[in-house]
Amino acid sequence: MLDELKQILRRNAPDTYIYGPALFDMRLKEELLRSQRLHLPFVYLQIPTQDFSAIGLEKSGSDSTRAWKIAVLTLFTYWQPIDILGYLDAGAGLGIIMVGRTDEDVVKIKQQIIKNLQEADLWERIRLNPRSPFFRAFYCPAQIERERQRIERTMHAFNDIDSGLFRLEEYRYSRLWNNPWNRLVMNWNKRAIDFAGAAIGLLMLSPLIIGTALLVKITSPGPLFFGQTRIGKDGDRFTMWKFRSMYIDAERRKAELIAQGLNEEKGGPTFKMKNDPRITPIGRIIRKYSLDELPQLWNVLVGDMAIVGPRPPVPNEVEEYLPWHRMRLAVKPGLTCHWQVSGRSSIGFEEWMRLDNQYVRHGDLKTDMSLIGKTFRAVVKGDGAY
Repeated sequence: MLDELKQILRRNAPDTYIYGPALFDMRLKEELLRSQRLHLPFVYLQIPTQDFSAIGLEKSGSDSTRAWKIAVLTLFTYWQPIDILGYLDAGAGLGIIMVGRTDEDVVKIKQQIIKNLQEADLWERIRLNPRSPFFRAFYCPAQIERERQRIERTMHAFNDIDSGLFRLEEYRYSRLWNNPWNRLVMNWNKRAIDFAGAAIGLLMLSPLIIGTALLVKITSPGPLFFGQTRIGKDGDRFTMWKFRSMYIDAERRKAELIAQGLNEEKGGPTFKMKNDPRITPIGRIIRKYSLDELPQLWNVLVGDMAIVGPRPPVPNEVEEYLPWHRMRLAVKPGLTCHWQVSGRSSIGFEEWMRLDNQYVRHGDLKTDMSLIGKTFRAVVKGDGAY
């Protein structure tokens, strides 16, 4: 139905330039990154071409076609000259970047489409297919993470009803990859290397792991391991394991230290304190040389983490993220990354986020090998760790 779309465009946006697929893909990425830098909302709509006979609606094809045209025409009543139009790859349909619009605008558009279909006596006569909706909407919030979580709840409610008409999804940073097939192959290779590396590491470092475990157990009462909920790829939660390096009341005392204004990280939501009183004497040693991180080889083995990737944050830190900070969640978290080899705790929060985003945009297997080599040197020196 691409021809019908072109006819609608000629009538409703006659003087608007419509990008070809390649240029539109570039504009899409530019607008997403621009919206994140300026903290502006980002709404991207897709109007897929439809073949109602192919999706089981042949006997009601005329009603479905009329309904689709009414829906598209209704959508274009919300179109503005500043919006950006472009064709999708392989004649798959049309994309619209709706500049400055929010999730609330998408809800209004859907409500108006349903109202117009009811007035045309088509709403009860058409059968909607959730696997092939009339429209797909992608939204990327410009607010901090708490606001994104609110919008996520809105999306679930939006999609629970009439999902065959309109589907709303979050626009993930992983859609920015220039070649998704190359990225997929890289992920397979990376996972194979991670699995083999973690298995070999656990075997070869077992004497050091056992020795560290004995030191922790002998010198401080409490559990041997510290398991903490962390945020992984695309916001998924998992339990990250470490050797316990703090006293057992560390979390309670952390709140007291923050209340006293002793957090030395002034530029972000993380907590840093060079002479943290919650750390045990042995804890200072194992943290300095990153021995407390050895149990995370298990996280790598089971697939929660990678050897190389941004360090996994805790949930309350992610709640304070600005949109551009969230890019670091587009890949699997790791044991080491640019931050670990560039000074660790001596680096401010904003620079840390930029280093992680640099890895997300440009990281490859060659980068991973280089970072692993630099990590060994940084661990031996113990620079920036506390």
